[in-house]
Amino acid sequence: MAGMMSHSTAPDASLDAMIGGLGDPVFQTQRLFRSIMDAMARPGTIHPLKTDAQPPASIYPLTAAVLATLADADTSLWLEAAFAGNSALVNWLTFHIGAPFAAEPSEASFAVLKGGKDMPALDGFAKGAQDYPDRSATLIIEVEALSDKPQWGLSGPGIKDQNSLTVSVLSSLFVSQWQDNHALFPRGVDIIFVSPDAIACLPRTTRIALANPNASDKQEL
Repeated sequence: MAGMMSHSTAPDASLDAMIGGLGDPVFQTQRLFRSIMDAMARPGTIHPLKTDAQPPASIYPLTAAVLATLADADTSLWLEAAFAGNSALVNWLTFHIGAPFAAEPSEASFAVLKGGKDMPALDGFAKGAQDYPDRSATLIIEVEALSDKPQWGLSGPGIKDQNSLTVSVLSSLFVSQWQDNHALFPRGVDIIFVSPDAIACLPRTTRIALANPNASDKQEL
């Protein structure tokens, strides 16, 4: 997938890029940050969220709000081609967030991906170092829907017994890639799934098992 241009070559923000930001940035980012932290602490739980952000089409308003909450001038951002090719979106993100754009996925603190069968592999992103596991990437993955139907059984820290989660849709290879990512602990990426109206998180400490033991990771999830 094509990456994002470096921040130094990003287009200047136009007048259109200046509109559509968070109506009350301080209040909204505080509320969103609490929800994201709660979702990370309780993996697989679904958190309905609203925002008044109005970014250019191709990205969910909630994804833009999550970026406005987490990313800043000190964190690098990489966009999958579906987003990077939208110059209006690039300008909007430049104006409202100001994060420098990473040229390669492995250089990014945050990455925005579109869920689906062609989603980039997880191992292409920064996994941190053994001594500095915090130098890993957080992947913000847009998906069509989140539900608590038992497609996956999640276990690990923050989960009493098991949480159920269904994510529509992801690469058919996602579960096996996530198992490899989990095995890297304390290294590894963390994930925020974003649907049009909710988020759910997968920290690297979480284990995924297919709820149907006869199901195959070869099928699109």
